[in-house]
Amino acid sequence: MQLSVIDSSSKNEKVRVSDTLFANATSDFLLAQAIRIYLSNARQGTAHTKTRSEINRTKKKWYKQKGTGNARHGARTPSLFVGGGVAFGPRGIENWHKTLTAKLKLLALKAALSAQKTNLFLSKNISLQSKTSEAATLLSSVSTGDEKILIILTKNSDLARRSLRNLNNVLVMTAERVNALHVAMADKIVIDFAALKVLEDRLLKVKKSTLKK
Repeated sequence: MQLSVIDSSSKNEKVRVSDTLFANATSDFLLAQAIRIYLSNARQGTAHTKTRSEINRTKKKWYKQKGTGNARHGARTPSLFVGGGVAFGPRGIENWHKTLTAKLKLLALKAALSAQKTNLFLSKNISLQSKTSEAATLLSSVSTGDEKILIILTKNSDLARRSLRNLNNVLVMTAERVNALHVAMADKIVIDFAALKVLEDRLLKVKKSTLKK
């Protein structure tokens, strides 16, 4: 498959990339499963509700036991009442961690790249930008407005990060750490030429196989 190059010096230049970046057939089920797992693992799980024993509220009996026609209540802390405790609420000890095998992670990444292949671009200079204005000018050729842009570099570069961190909706990842969620959430994806080889080598670990739809 051929991808467009967005450098200012290139005029409608296209480069052929290895088919190892893309799956033979997209799998919506696998991609959805991987995204669900990544989002679940990102949860902090810090939500904590108070039970009736933890509510700082009077335990004094509302009214006398008999003769009122009302139910017999001895406190205002039960979950039945507004301001009372919460029954069966989150306690901050929930484990949201889910797992996905290394092979399925790479297959999901392939599926995500296949689904986004019309939004993939290459760049030789994205990792060499030293000014935010220069990086913004370069990215304006593929993105407009508030589109989310994913930039894949070969390694963490302080120079590139300084020029890109002030741009809204721009996420910078390395080719070794990018996953299916990063790719699926982006509107446009810009891959550095050096990172392309790293990404291809990483996906070569998965044998060519046809994913079930």
